[in-house]
Amino acid sequence: MIYEIRKAKEEDKEAILTILKHWNMHHIPSPEVEKLDLSCFFVAMALGKVIGASGYKILSKDRGKTTLLAILPEFQGHSVGKQLQDVRLQAMYKAGVKKVTTNTDDLKTISWYKKHYNYYTIGTLKKLCYFGLENVDYWTTLEMDLDNFFKNIQAKEEKKQHYIAQHDPVPLRPYPSLIINACLTGMVPTKSSTPFVPISTDEIIEDAIKVYDAGARIVHIHARDANGIPTSDACEYEKIITGIRRERPDMVCCATTSGRNIIDVKQRAEVLHITGKGKPDMASLTLGSLNFLSGASVNTIDTIEYLAMTMKENHIKPELEIFDYGMVNLAKYLERHEIISGRKYFNILLGNLNTAPATIQSLSMITESLPENSLWAATGIGQFQLPINVMAIASGGHVRIGIEDSIYYDHQESILTTNENLVKRVVRIAQQLQRPVATAQETRAMLNII
Repeated sequence: MIYEIRKAKEEDKEAILTILKHWNMHHIPSPEVEKLDLSCFFVAMALGKVIGASGYKILSKDRGKTTLLAILPEFQGHSVGKQLQDVRLQAMYKAGVKKVTTNTDDLKTISWYKKHYNYYTIGTLKKLCYFGLENVDYWTTLEMDLDNFFKNIQAKEEKKQHYIAQHDPVPLRPYPSLIINACLTGMVPTKSSTPFVPISTDEIIEDAIKVYDAGARIVHIHARDANGIPTSDACEYEKIITGIRRERPDMVCCATTSGRNIIDVKQRAEVLHITGKGKPDMASLTLGSLNFLSGASVNTIDTIEYLAMTMKENHIKPELEIFDYGMVNLAKYLERHEIISGRKYFNILLGNLNTAPATIQSLSMITESLPENSLWAATGIGQFQLPINVMAIASGGHVRIGIEDSIYYDHQESILTTNENLVKRVVRIAQQLQRPVATAQETRAMLNII
């Protein structure tokens, strides 16, 4: 809900009294409230009308009190009351008030003041007239140290946000913008399996442009030679990355160091030594060996360490690929030995026959075990791609998408897809879930890539 807090005006008086009437707080003048001093009142506006109000009174040089605070019942639960309380406290603090008292007859309201504003009970007062709750004949008097509250408000908020980030699996704040990582080609798809897989340098560049324009901000690159065979030749990667940067200079380019068809670690590391405009921003680092139906991906700990160290030396950010729970342990091992550090980016791939299944339990278990200062994206292999993508979006993670992981658009595997269409679908889903898609600048900032 969108609302505005402003100073009250004389024409707001009747609307304020109407709101107070809902809570039996409208008997003005009375022994409880002598008058409605609109110079010390604020109102909340929404849909062109007053939906809430709060007042205060300066009692002396350094003491003040709150008078009335009320919101229309249908607008409760949207932080309107907290904003009305905040603005009147700010007004009193600006006027030099150090201590604030508040009277209330409602236990829930007492708890609210104590929880959010560190009030404490100092006594009770007998009600002087029929005002507030009918079954309570006294006011509980609360007091707060306004000076101390404002001196510590920033530290308290930082502590709260740190706790949320550390302990809450579902953030109690808006999710960050969604990073979409498009994996265009992979090692397996061929033109005979799908005409839409980009294989040549020009096709990969063209597809990268299309997915960028559709909303992807990272492109995960596998080069092929003239025969369409996966290659680690640095020259091929340099052509692709230079071509992408020429057309979409802000796109984050991530090169593979896959061990699925190339065992020699120095060959796999060729792409990490490119300099100039063809240098990749990121490079994949699979954190363990695993079996695919088409063969094994061999990644010994020595190989992983060598590739990670080479990335570190050449200022290339690792794209840490996780296929199973145990691979998280190796990431922590690498960080413990300062081979990787800072903001880490994980790609979680689920649904392969020989690794973690594509379930919400697997995704939850892996993400909750990641080290501090980590971002993660997720996908499912084959028919599991879309379900895991949706889980990731809804869970505050990011998305890996592309023909590398599934050549089909549908669960029945009857409709071949393009990378562009896969990205567009994820963007539509994110929009429906009110998750903004990251810009290239936001992506680079989140990944700490210059």
